[in-house]
Amino acid sequence: MTATSPQSAPPSAWNRRAAGLFARLCFASIALWIGLATLTRATGPSAVANALDLPFHLLCHRIPERVIAIAGAPMPLCSRCAGIWLGLSVSAAIAWPVLSMRTLRIVIVIAAALMLIEVVTQDLGLHPVFHPTRLLSGLLFSVPFGGAIGGLIARELGGPRPLGH
Repeated sequence: MTATSPQSAPPSAWNRRAAGLFARLCFASIALWIGLATLTRATGPSAVANALDLPFHLLCHRIPERVIAIAGAPMPLCSRCAGIWLGLSVSAAIAWPVLSMRTLRIVIVIAAALMLIEVVTQDLGLHPVFHPTRLLSGLLFSVPFGGAIGGLIARELGGPRPLGH
């Protein structure tokens, strides 16, 4: 094989941008999947609803009182997992917020501590299941992490620039 053969050539910039865009669209598809699973539970054929719902059985306990119902249809995840997965997928797709590694380490530790406090106080019965705090604890943990992933994808592969850059 020579140095000029197609197999040894570096990927073109266009391919890198396409790969970056594809990766970020894959993250966006998670949020879309959650929405479609919820929508088909309310309106779609049960076979389609069950197929779309299947992966979420592996990700979440789905205790009924911890699941938000939209238009009478329960989401495929509990409210905390919904916050985690929606926050991660949307922030990675838009590559925002892109925090420095130092800031990210601090924010993730604080968010994890707040989530742990919320979990423990709820499980000890100090407060009832409250969907806004469950969603918020999931979002606080996942949004900075997702933004970092999206920013890394944008930096390494190209594609749409992160918001604010």
